[in-house]
Amino acid sequence: MSACLPVSLSLRAWIAILISGSDHFHFPEVRMRRLLWLLAAGLLLLPLACSDDKNKQQVNAPPQPATPKGKFDALDNEFKVQQMQLGSQFQTARPDEQQKIRQKAMGLGNEFADRFYQLAEDNPKDPVALDALFWVLQNAPASPVYPKAADKVAARVDEMPLKDLAERLSTMRGGNPKILDSVFQRAEKEESDPLAGDLLGWVAMNGGMVPVGQQATERLLEKYPDHAAVERLCLTMNLNFPKAADTLKLILDKSKSPRVRATAALGLGKKFAADADNPGANSADADKAVAQAEKYLAMVVDQFGNANPALKAEAERERKKLNLRVGKEAPDIVAKDLDGKEFKLSDYRGKVVLLDFWGNW
Repeated sequence: MSACLPVSLSLRAWIAILISGSDHFHFPEVRMRRLLWLLAAGLLLLPLACSDDKNKQQVNAPPQPATPKGKFDALDNEFKVQQMQLGSQFQTARPDEQQKIRQKAMGLGNEFADRFYQLAEDNPKDPVALDALFWVLQNAPASPVYPKAADKVAARVDEMPLKDLAERLSTMRGGNPKILDSVFQRAEKEESDPLAGDLLGWVAMNGGMVPVGQQATERLLEKYPDHAAVERLCLTMNLNFPKAADTLKLILDKSKSPRVRATAALGLGKKFAADADNPGANSADADKAVAQAEKYLAMVVDQFGNANPALKAEAERERKKLNLRVGKEAPDIVAKDLDGKEFKLSDYRGKVVLLDFWGNW
């Protein structure tokens, strides 16, 4: 009201002046109609005057400082905009320029890492600090501040709400040793909570090549053999992980979930098929590996196929590949030559044959 007071006073004074100076209004009814018109005009103009006055105050007021969350959102949006710009540039760039743009996009997170880390440093008690630290872990693994961010997150794992920790980890790949250790210890502490299985699964999937990852795998299978994390572990387990075959056999033995068992059997089939294709394997070892691969792939098809058609189809494709190993008889091919004449590969049995597979698009 105080901002509008001078304006309202000036309008009233203006009206009073017009009325007092209107000596030529000789008839009372004319003067009354004029008075009512002036009052109505004044009431219409008054809100506009107040609005203008408020707008001037807003324009002249100093900008309010952004909240930590506002700063995080603005910084994250800036990062995403640059990502989109690089994506657009990649689509229209020449092939020789695309590699540079790809490298720029892959390293973009490292360029923002310092600013996100500083945001966490400036607001250590604000929830946005964890958002910023996890952003660095997820998007800037090669940045100089990554180790410092990892140390800070590892120190706070024990105090975070368990659900919040599990949700954050579910979108993060790559295991910093300190974080792996702290998450495993938190899972041990919270073993009665089902979310502990999520923590163990994350450590197992991201730390498979280090002792704590193997320890988390054993504990996961011991306490939560039917946990969804076990199925994800089967799907993501690198077959070069230490004791990969033993772990998959243990899963197949302990779990009662058809989906988990089917995934473990498929993993074993692929593992033994890869062993059969190992150039260093002798013929006898290769044949044994093929027999094991066939055993587990057939298990997927015959025992679990109805419950999981996608895994069944994948197992059938793997079984076909077993007959394409070096030293095995090639399957027959029926096709037409360049002159349109039909031929079979078996027509050339006993001869040296070079097959050239090519195509036009």
